[in-house]
Amino acid sequence: MDHLTTNQLKALAELLDQGLDTATAWRVKERLRWIRLAKTPRAAKWRITRFIGYARELVGESPLLEPVRKALATLEKHAERVVRRWTSIYTNARMEGLNSLFQAVRARTRGYRNTKTFITMIYMIASLAGSILKST
Repeated sequence: MDHLTTNQLKALAELLDQGLDTATAWRVKERLRWIRLAKTPRAAKWRITRFIGYARELVGESPLLEPVRKALATLEKHAERVVRRWTSIYTNARMEGLNSLFQAVRARTRGYRNTKTFITMIYMIASLAGSILKST
């Protein structure tokens, strides 16, 4: 919130004081950032557990906040996968990059009907072996 002007902060404070469901959803979203600040997987798991409890209490039974409750259930269900972010070398950007390579291979291999050949093509393009073949 340090990027907001004084007038924006005042307007935000007024909205939050009104207790609207929109303000509640915003509070939940902002608190979610807290999880990303965890330094270790154990701290992240602890923060996820605390966040879910906090958010469920804040959201309550409001029918307008059903999407938020659904998102909390999804986070709870996949908490272990979220925690893997702290130990994995694969970022979202890296996975998107690999996916674009796979899509390029799929476009190139549209005539191949064999899955094994398709996988071989992925290795040839995405691995160092492809670079070695290009240099000869």
